[in-house]
Amino acid sequence: MNDYLKDKITEDSMVACYMTDIRHILRPAAFLDLAQHMAVFGADCLKFGDEQLGPYGCTWILARQHVRFERPVMHKEKIKMLTWHKGLDGLYFIRDYQLLDAEGRPAVNSTSSWVVMNLAERRVARADFLSEIISTEPQSPDDAVAERAPKVSVPRGAELELIGTHVVRFSDVDYNGHANNVKYTVWAMDALPEELVYNKFLKELTINFNKEARQGDTVELWHLLADDGSHIVEGRADGRQVFIERLLFE
Repeated sequence: MNDYLKDKITEDSMVACYMTDIRHILRPAAFLDLAQHMAVFGADCLKFGDEQLGPYGCTWILARQHVRFERPVMHKEKIKMLTWHKGLDGLYFIRDYQLLDAEGRPAVNSTSSWVVMNLAERRVARADFLSEIISTEPQSPDDAVAERAPKVSVPRGAELELIGTHVVRFSDVDYNGHANNVKYTVWAMDALPEELVYNKFLKELTINFNKEARQGDTVELWHLLADDGSHIVEGRADGRQVFIERLLFE
């Protein structure tokens, strides 16, 4: 059920079996799928979705996202997803999300930074028409995460280890003609050690999207265990960084 909660857009659902891992916990990628769905729905509700951008040959592209998993969310839990547009911050349009449990308590908090891409040029659109379509003012003054999704970088002098490769296939590609943003986290989690992803709880993730991966591209997955205990996974195609992600487990 879609609805409005004051100045936010909401949707009620339940954690289905296909959204969970071997421990019956909501997969990180499943939350990212929910967030992506809510971003599209939220933009449509505010009349700056694909229907409005399409005639200009443009679409929304996710540039950065930060997620804080406050606790494990379990199979069959009743949940409410919230999203709201937080206006313009420099080059980025900001959108926040919360996943609430049945008692209305936040189980996941997230913030994301978006740009509008010209589909023909495959570049960020900076045209004047954007200000006529997309509000630069927040839909809500609230913060799911007060800070903007940060830039992730490899520490100076650090050496990364190649831990896998992935060829972009049919199931990876979305209607924008490139690998869907959620897939990068799927590839990263699949490439990390099994004893880590099977036995530890992912507390935080931050991902930056820097270059498209297209059908047939081979993405190399490089890994670094940082001094703070976080895992950095960098995806490269043809020697260029496609994405970089920081994952913190506990």
